[in-house]
Amino acid sequence: IVYGYDISSSMASRIRPPSIHVVLKESSSPAFSALSGSKTEQEYSVVVYVTTRGTNYKDAYRLGLSIIGEVFDELYTNTGLNGGVDSLIGYNTIYDSKMDDDEVICVHMMTLTYMKRVDMLRREA
Repeated sequence: IVYGYDISSSMASRIRPPSIHVVLKESSSPAFSALSGSKTEQEYSVVVYVTTRGTNYKDAYRLGLSIIGEVFDELYTNTGLNGGVDSLIGYNTIYDSKMDDDEVICVHMMTLTYMKRVDMLRREA
């Protein structure tokens, strides 16, 4: 698992598949829950790239599906269980499509959206 911002082909080629890249894509506060901004709803997107290699594209694709399913299960069952803590509120998955006959690498991408309500007057450290 690699956390960061560099998902270029030169960086991805240094890491042997199967690999998981986790990138914090964006953060926003679309709504203030109370006057004067004492409470905010913060939303952020996390992008998970699962890169797999197989003896053929079909094997790489299926391995990627299995891994991305496990990633989702782990995140879904371990986030959003306590109030005021990061909660998973949505996700979108894009599955890689075969482009060339000789492909053996597959990259699936899942974008997860999280929300957190923060009391700006009494912030926890």
